[in-house]
Amino acid sequence: MKIEEIYPDFREKSLTLTDGQKLYRIPDENFDLYGVFYDTAAGRFLRMPGSVAEKVSPNVALLNGYPAGGRIRFSTDADRMSVTVSFDQSAVYCHMTALGSGGFLLLEEKEGEDGRISYRLAAHFIPGHYANAAEASGPHGYSVEKYLAGGGMKNYILYMPTYNDVRELVLGFPDAARIGHGLKYREDVKPILYYGSSITEGGCSSRPDLPYQCFVSRWTNTDFINLGFSGSALAEDAMAEYLASLDPSVFVCDYDHNAPNAGHLRNTHGKLFKTFRKKHPDTPVIFMSKPDFDNDPTAPERRAVVKDTYDKAVSENDKNVYFIDGETLFGKTDRECCTVDGTHPNDIGFLRMAEAVFAKLKETGIL
Repeated sequence: MKIEEIYPDFREKSLTLTDGQKLYRIPDENFDLYGVFYDTAAGRFLRMPGSVAEKVSPNVALLNGYPAGGRIRFSTDADRMSVTVSFDQSAVYCHMTALGSGGFLLLEEKEGEDGRISYRLAAHFIPGHYANAAEASGPHGYSVEKYLAGGGMKNYILYMPTYNDVRELVLGFPDAARIGHGLKYREDVKPILYYGSSITEGGCSSRPDLPYQCFVSRWTNTDFINLGFSGSALAEDAMAEYLASLDPSVFVCDYDHNAPNAGHLRNTHGKLFKTFRKKHPDTPVIFMSKPDFDNDPTAPERRAVVKDTYDKAVSENDKNVYFIDGETLFGKTDRECCTVDGTHPNDIGFLRMAEAVFAKLKETGIL
């Protein structure tokens, strides 16, 4: 007997795709796309220009096609919605949910009279199950349709997968449904830039809307750019130059985890900062050391390198640098509950990281 036969809540509450839908291939002028762009020549969504990613490293070029941090804002009065997506292969990870790695998560957004936005979980769109990675080798894709609350125009935000190379995305709504632009991010705050490791990318949140940057974005209604690259954030010169070419409100430098050792970190950390600071003399920079402090005997030495970059900047009268000690990110109690594998944060870990980053962002005066 299958579990869904005795417990109906385990059944996937999706609909068979219905006729009479109007389909929108993203990007589309009716929908606002954030955190990623669609590269027609590459035939996929990217987080940074493909030509730049290729100069950095083959791994970054590959991971650049994973739309971590990608978001779509829109409004509709539809009572149902479908997501049809294609990709080269389904990401199968032993320590992540299918929703977190390859699914889409839809939140309803409601702006109050005080201007604050509240959120309600509206729907999730999950890829099919694969028994093993071999079955998931591509090309692949899936179509899922879900009920929405309906009953008048509502604002939504759709979060894109963290670890799937999305090549095509089509959203479907009933023919009679109205579609419009959704809520906008604050115009007085430029996007926040994050650079770092798999933790920065979002591993291993259970949903694509739960990495720490997403919490901060919802709490402040600010846009962000996620340049987290699993195992591949090594502060190469090409990456440093690209980071410096952007125009963020704040730069959160979070790549300690991927430096292979403290020596590599020492040779690149200050250099990356100077490259960025040369182009952005007044932009706040937040240095953050790795959060999985308890399980790495080299963590104190690595933290000292990150702190040294901060201390040198302060000694040179730089008043726009900030430091977050990674050892504090998971708090003082129940630290062992903050990761899935001793390294990658779960949702509890990401929430605690978000609280620490949010507090430091407040110190910058940008928010």
